[in-house]
Amino acid sequence: MAAALTLLLIGCLLQGALCGKFEIIIPKTIEVLKGSCVTIPCSFDVDDQHNVNLDNTCKALWKESYTRPAVFDSSNPQQSTIKGQLIGDLTKKDCTTTLNDMQPQNNKVYHFRLECDILKYFFDGVKISVKDDPPRPTLTPPTLKVKEGTSVSLNCSAPAPCLSLPPNLTWSPGLGEDQETLQENQDKTKVKISVLNFKASHLHHGQEISCTAVYRKQDGSTESSVKTSLTADITYSPKGTTVSVSPSGPVQEDKNVTLTCSANANPAVKNYTWYRADGGQETFMGTGRVLNIKASRERGPFFCRAANEEGSGRSNNTQMDVQYAPQIMSSSDCTKTANQVNCSCESTGNPPPTLQWSLDGLAVNHSEEFAVSYGTGGSFITMSQAQWKDHFTVLCRSSNSLGSASQRFLFYSLPPSAENSVILPVFIPTIVVFLVVICALLVLVCALLFVIRAQRTQHNLLKSQGSGNTSTVAISQLLPSGEGNKEPNKTDEDIYVNMYELKKPGVTQPATTSEPISTNLQSSSRNNTEDASTSSEKKNEESKDVIYTNVIWRSKGEKVGGSSGDTNQSGRSYLEEKRLEGGFNL
Repeated sequence: MAAALTLLLIGCLLQGALCGKFEIIIPKTIEVLKGSCVTIPCSFDVDDQHNVNLDNTCKALWKESYTRPAVFDSSNPQQSTIKGQLIGDLTKKDCTTTLNDMQPQNNKVYHFRLECDILKYFFDGVKISVKDDPPRPTLTPPTLKVKEGTSVSLNCSAPAPCLSLPPNLTWSPGLGEDQETLQENQDKTKVKISVLNFKASHLHHGQEISCTAVYRKQDGSTESSVKTSLTADITYSPKGTTVSVSPSGPVQEDKNVTLTCSANANPAVKNYTWYRADGGQETFMGTGRVLNIKASRERGPFFCRAANEEGSGRSNNTQMDVQYAPQIMSSSDCTKTANQVNCSCESTGNPPPTLQWSLDGLAVNHSEEFAVSYGTGGSFITMSQAQWKDHFTVLCRSSNSLGSASQRFLFYSLPPSAENSVILPVFIPTIVVFLVVICALLVLVCALLFVIRAQRTQHNLLKSQGSGNTSTVAISQLLPSGEGNKEPNKTDEDIYVNMYELKKPGVTQPATTSEPISTNLQSSSRNNTEDASTSSEKKNEESKDVIYTNVIWRSKGEKVGGSSGDTNQSGRSYLEEKRLEGGFNL
């Protein structure tokens, strides 16, 4: 018998929790909004021997203390001090109860008492805390620091003390889709949860993300809302990279300009790099957030690159509005047909220049006599033959607020035999320089010719005096009778021959043989003359493009027909052969 009692005691001790006992599972504290209901989650247990006593006679009482009367009686809820409703089933040990319209004076501890016909028991209670404002929602995680592109899930939870009026949860801003559920805490209280899912973007960085809980009161008169927020910390590469130009408006060429690169980035931008777009390539210009340059129309648009630990970002092309005075393009030209003159004038400039035509200094516009048209960056003019003169000037003038430029087209008519007029686009500075250069060259050529001629003359005289042979002297004279010892005249006489004129059809060619000085010349003289003629003819055979002429030199007082007795060896005339090359030769 003793052994049996011992085994029974050991079995009860080993089973411990499996053995029934009086206990209650209830939250220690529940916060409730003033004027709203509160649902008290409640469950209990009794000794196993009393399970059979849990029947339909059982009721739930909520009392401030053991000795005080109940504020709620589930058997007569409408007559209770605090009206409410028993939600649970006491036969199943569920004592969950809803108390309505909680007010500040109801801010107390309430105990649960189970009363059945045979079974009665007073359990521990719960503290009801009545608040003017509802409980604040909770965000999980409480902070947000992620990289751009990361998938984010935020939870917003708010207590639901009144199951019939759970809070409504809303997110701000609306970053994505959210899902709501009603979940149970470990102490059996209920909580409303909203889950927000989105992908982190640089646009979210620094934003306040908030969850707002809206609670309704039982009388429906007012609503109370509270929110909890966090600030998103999103790391990302530079975004929105831009270039600003100072001064911001149009700028004249060669003026100082400041370029500034800006970008949004987290962490902050570490370095800036500047590029200039040259066709399909990029040219490095410098580093730093600010770049100082001179405005130029020749420079292409500017690329800025900003970089941090997360990557880099580039700006769009930024083109400066560079203004400059007009320039007339080299493609501007005039053409002439038998009946009309057509001129085109193309110009560049910023602001866009205006073009004006003039004829001999008078402005020309579109009319019956002149057809004037304008296009992008250019103008065209057509004039009929009735407007022509022997010579006339057409001028194109391009102008804007910064200056002007012009180009002249000069028309000179050739003799009647010519078929066309000469059209000369003239720039006055160019003509002046050209004329100065031509004059300088002409002076130089004349000087050189004078030096060469003097040297040749001196050389031939010296050679004649040294050798005693007068047949090779370039300047020789036939002495008249009675003047055998007279000094030769040293005044040279120049003979010019135009090869172009000599070669024209119908022009008599100069003779290539010498003209006899006198019929009474001695035989020696005739022999010399024949030798000279033979030599001249031989040279003509070698080169047909070379023409020779014989020159007879006489003194001022000499007669053409001198006596034969006065022509001796020393007074004999000699021939000098001059080769004529090209147009004009001495």
